Amino acid sequence: MMEPLIFDYTGLQRVRLGATVQESLAAELAGLPKARVFLVVSGTLSRQTSLVDDLRQVLGDRLASVFDVMGAHSPRRDVLNALSQARAVDADIILTVGGGSMIDAGKVIQFCLNAGIEQEAELLEFAQFSNGSRGALCGTEPVLRRQSPVYQIAVPTTLSAAEFSNNAGVTDSDKRAKEGYKAPGLAPRQIIYDPALTLHTPTWLWLSTAIRALDHAVEGYCSMDSHAYAQGHFLHSVKLFAESLPAMKANPADLAARALNQQATWLAGTGLGRIRHGASHGIGYILGAMCGVPHGYTSCVMLPAVLRWNEPENAARQQQIGRALGCDENNTADFLRDWLRRLELPVSLREVGVTADQLPAIAAAAAQHNVVKANPRKIASADDVMEILQLAW
Repeated sequence: MMEPLIFDYTGLQRVRLGATVQESLAAELAGLPKARVFLVVSGTLSRQTSLVDDLRQVLGDRLASVFDVMGAHSPRRDVLNALSQARAVDADIILTVGGGSMIDAGKVIQFCLNAGIEQEAELLEFAQFSNGSRGALCGTEPVLRRQSPVYQIAVPTTLSAAEFSNNAGVTDSDKRAKEGYKAPGLAPRQIIYDPALTLHTPTWLWLSTAIRALDHAVEGYCSMDSHAYAQGHFLHSVKLFAESLPAMKANPADLAARALNQQATWLAGTGLGRIRHGASHGIGYILGAMCGVPHGYTSCVMLPAVLRWNEPENAARQQQIGRALGCDENNTADFLRDWLRRLELPVSLREVGVTADQLPAIAAAAAQHNVVKANPRKIASADDVMEILQLAW
């Protein structure tokens, strides 16, 4: 008899794909003439395109304020500054346009506004820290302080899939460490995918965050928590990426390929925050916080190495992933590394600027991380992590 299965959905209500962000946003807000929208947008889109003016034409007086200085990896000080600005305008909706840093920041702003959290110390009570320690209230759901909860509408311009998770990652820039927050309904309520808007995203960022999403699918498929419902989504995500990423690389203006990239990300987002990942994600968090490596690049570098190290534990699952990628042989890790090279993405720690003298500290920090501890092949110590880092070196 099978073990009982429970799958919790997020608060996501709707995904729109294919129309312009202006058309989709107008439809989403048609019945909300008095909503106060707080826009968190990437600096590049704000300062180098007409997007903010375009959105202002759609939103009119509903656009209460704009925050466009969110740093990479959602620095806590930037999140708190944005929170203060959102509170000052009494925001009803957090509209995030950009990558995972904007979306995760939007989640924390939403969390704090709904819970009445104003001070940094109050927020940290709910944190899960990368060294395994926790705030006193971590894992609890705060009391809702608003009659009508603030919610997020996300317009992703990368493929990190942060929009599908009830988790949010924030960086303590002083300690160069990541902290996590989780609560029911923290994921955006609506997602708008506009393939044309992503033409502003640098190709390296688009491709590398696609590998981040691929990492969600691969480690999700191999997870000890995985099951048939999720695995079907994950394998088809891998197949779509295998078909559509090379097409997008060959012709970055191919909006149909970009739309398939977004749908592959959608599939890969199944179970984010509910199905545990492994060492590729966990070490990636450390590389991002400690070494400043973009999360897309962390997956490019770590996923083949982790697959190689995990092979004694899950070779059969890896072969299924390999077939979805188009690999006719048994060595999925090597095939994936070669495939990434053909996409002109980095495949070693040296290529992303990590130095040999940083490896012991990375290994020590990663060995304490809860996500690393959930790896399918048990990681017992920093020495095990060092073996993986050497494979990625």
